Parts: sequence; structure tokens; C-alpha cells
Amino acid sequence: MASRPGTGTGAPTRRHRPLIHSLLACATAAAAVLLPTQGARAADFPPNPTAKSGYTLDFDEEFDGPGLNSAKWLDSYLPHWTSTPANAKARYTIANGVLTERLDPDTPAWNAQYDSTVKISSIQSYEKDWWHRFNSSMPNDHHEPDFNGYSTKYGYFEIRAKNSAVGGGGHQAFWLVGTGDTTSTNANSEIDMIETFFAKPNNWRIAAYGWNDPDFLSSWYLSDQAVPSGSPTTEYHVYGMDWTPTQLNFYYDNQLYKTINDAPNSPMGMILGLYTDAGSGVHNDTWPKTWNVDYVRVFKNNAGYPEGYQRIKNRQTGQYLNIEGKTGNVQYGNVPATYWSSQWAKESTGDGYTRYRNRWTGEYLNTTAADAIVHYGSLPATDPTGQWTEETADGYKRLKNRSTGTYAHTENLTGNLQHGAAPSTWWTSQWSFEPAS
Repeated sequence: MASRPGTGTGAPTRRHRPLIHSLLACATAAAAVLLPTQGARAADFPPNPTAKSGYTLDFDEEFDGPGLNSAKWLDSYLPHWTSTPANAKARYTIANGVLTERLDPDTPAWNAQYDSTVKISSIQSYEKDWWHRFNSSMPNDHHEPDFNGYSTKYGYFEIRAKNSAVGGGGHQAFWLVGTGDTTSTNANSEIDMIETFFAKPNNWRIAAYGWNDPDFLSSWYLSDQAVPSGSPTTEYHVYGMDWTPTQLNFYYDNQLYKTINDAPNSPMGMILGLYTDAGSGVHNDTWPKTWNVDYVRVFKNNAGYPEGYQRIKNRQTGQYLNIEGKTGNVQYGNVPATYWSSQWAKESTGDGYTRYRNRWTGEYLNTTAADAIVHYGSLPATDPTGQWTEETADGYKRLKNRSTGTYAHTENLTGNLQHGAAPSTWWTSQWSFEPAS
């Protein structure tokens, strides 16, 4: 979720509540003391169960502990971009199973040099240098330790929340950013599952953009419309997004709300935050500004997410990865498109990597041998030699092995797929994916 100019709206005029309403509110509050307490007000949409038919729970944050779970979340906002990382720290409390993020009058601008006056209180499930370069002139200010509390590809994302009721300029956001491109170009997709402005309290704002990811939207998608029912700033409601290989389906209180007929096809990390003095407008004088989040969950479809098989084509040679010769080495050549030996399925790991499985043998690309050749074989999903990341370079993908940190390439033109420290400019290390016949 980038700060985009020209998207702000004027703050609504604040009105005093009529006296009769104030008296009724006091009477209602007094009566409530005499009544048994309830887990949720009648107007709240109740929490969904953690069991979802046809799905398996993959990530579950109920905010039931005494503090933020540091194995899942980093309590800062993109700290590698700012020279004042203390300003990027989140302000929040956790009580009664609810995360409350907070902006105060003294909350500083998190990155005054490159993001102007924007003030943020945010947590995230992923962190890496160069992640989400929303300003092309912005350098990576300093190195921050890599962090991966959770990143994934595809799934049903669900959050139960009560939005801020402060009005004025600002917004709350639950959003995803791709993790595949770790270079300075940072061509990673963005899905703003929630990016709702304080000034439009009855709306649900959704946005999405590919940020030069060739597999996703080349221009911004934006929906900013009223919710079908309820009051999002005074009641808890459930927001869902089903991310599949071809679509993004958004759900309000379990009912389909919007559909985007496109989807990113690489892992993404999550960001959960509260913002003001951004593209959503200038703050008013109502403080603190808060956002209450009951839970964040991610489910995986038990049927999986079949993308179909793909062929992997080298930019330099125009040839395709295959195991037709059954030599134990992955090779490249002009194998017919119908040959299963040249068809590969992508499989995501739970921590953000990709495995490539051959259709013919069911074996995986790997770097298990102590040589510079990429092999194929049977190995457990947890073996890092069979795990890869896709990094974007000039509209193509580079395949980086988790175990060795090296890239698949064809530089020596031996007919065998190699791996090594290939520069990103080498066409021999750049690949495209084509649907198999």
C-alpha cells in the first residue's frame, strides 16, 4: 500500500451530538451495567470458527497472548527504508484478544525524507532489504535482518476488525506485498485487501497493482464502495479474500463482495497498519486514532491450487528445461511441448519458497550434489536444496536456490543446467514460463 497523491478526500464536518441522543446514550450505558455481559454486541458480526469446510488453517493469529508474537510479526514498518527506524515502530496494545494499533498526536513521520509527512503504526509478517520500493528514487537506507514470520502464495485470508471512527484524513490497511523480487527494482505485486479511509466510514476500499510484476495488473485497480450492511466503525465485521492462481474474490461477512479477474503468482508477506497524513488526507484533531483487530487467519484449499504445468524457457538460448535424457542432470533443449519431461509444476512451501516438480517423474529441481549442475530427484519438501525463489529481472524470472544462494543459468552452453553467481544482466540466467500443451 503506497502513498499515492491525489487520492485524499476532505475531512467531514464534525457535528455535536443532540442532547436527547446524549441522554439516551447515558441511559443505555447505565442499563448495560445491570445486564449480563455478552461476548459481542448484537450488531457485531460474530467470529468465524477456526475450522473452514474444504480448507486447512495455515496461519492463525488470535492476539490472545500478553504481547505481539515475535515469531509471526515484526513491530515496525519497512524499517530498511528510513534513517530514523525508531519512527517506524508500531504503537499498539493487546488486551482481551484484540490488537489495537494507535496513532498519537506525537507520532512522528516514519520517513520524512522519502515519504513526506506520513505517520504510521504498523506490523508486518515479512522483512527484507529493498522490500516494497514505492518511491523509485529511494535508496535502501541500511540493512535490516531478514524476517519471515509468514509469507505464502494463494489462500483464503480473513480478518475480523472494527475500523477507526475518528474521521478526518487517514486510513487503516491490511495488505500483501510480493516477496519474489529482492533486487533494487523490486517488481513485487501489491494487494490492498483493506485500505479504507477514515473519511468514508461506511465504505470498504480495495486496491491492487502489479508494480511491474509481469504476472499481475499493469495499472491500479480500485474499488471504494459502501458495505452491504452494518457500521464498520462501531461494529466488528469479517473481511475475507480468496486468492487463487487466476482470481481474487473478496467477502464481507462471508458474502461475496468483489472479484478481480487476475492474481499474483508469487509468495507475498502481510502488513497490518494505521496511517495518517498520507494520500488518504491530513489528520484532524481527534486522538488517539485506533484500529481494533480481533484476528488474522489464512486457510489453504484442500484441493490445492493447480496452476497447470509450465515450460521454463531460457532467454539466451530459447530452449526449455527438461529431463528427457534421464541423466540425473536437468538439461535444456528443443524438446516438443507435448513431452512431459519438459513440463513442470510449481509448489509453494509454507515459508515462501517454490519447488519445481517434473510431470514425467515427479522429481524436483535441486542442488544436492557438490557440483555446479542442477539435478532432479526425490527429496523432502523441507530440503532447502530443492527450494527456490523467483526474482524479476527485465521482465523475466531468475531462479535462486535457497541452499546455495546461486542462480540457475546456461552460461557455458554445456546442455546441462548450471547454477552459480550469475549477474542479473546475464540473459543466460533469465527465464520465462509458458503454459504447457
